[in-house]
Amino acid sequence: MTTQKENLSNPGIFVRIFDDNDYEVRWLNGHEIIEMANEEELHGGERVTEYLVRKHVDSYVREMYSPWGEFEGVAVLRSLTLYEAVHYLGRNARICAFLRPKTQAIRFVEGLQKGKDCTEHQVAEKIQNCLVHFDEDSEIQFSKSGLYRAMEEQLLNISIS
Repeated sequence: MTTQKENLSNPGIFVRIFDDNDYEVRWLNGHEIIEMANEEELHGGERVTEYLVRKHVDSYVREMYSPWGEFEGVAVLRSLTLYEAVHYLGRNARICAFLRPKTQAIRFVEGLQKGKDCTEHQVAEKIQNCLVHFDEDSEIQFSKSGLYRAMEEQLLNISIS
C-alpha cells in the first residue's frame, strides 16, 4: 500500500474482520480512513501515537524534556499516514485491509472464499457488492503507475513463500 498523497483521495474498499459475525466492509477514501483512526483513538482507549511507538515507528512522535531532563510530554512530528491508519484500525482485528485497485479486491475475495469460515464468506460477498464502485479510469491510471507492478511483485512473493 502506498502513502502517496494522490492515494488519499482515491476510494477503495476498507474491510475489517474482528471475529465471528463482527466485521465491516465500507467504501471509503484514504482521508476517511485516517479520520476513522483518529475517531477511534478518541473513543477506543489506545492512542495512535502509543500504538505506533510500540510498533517502533520512530519518526511519528518525539518525547519532550526540560533542560533539567524532566519529561514534559510528547510532540507529534507529522500526520498519520494511510498505511499507519489501516494498521492502527486493525490492531484488534483478525483481518484488516484497504483494497484498491479492483484487481487487488478480487484477489482478496478469492482468498476469503477459499477459507472455511462463514464470516469470511459473508465478507467476500459484501466486498463483491462494492466492486461496482470502482471506475475504469482509476483502474487504468493505477495500472500505469509503478504501484501496480510493485503490488503484483509483492503478491507473487507471498504466493511463492
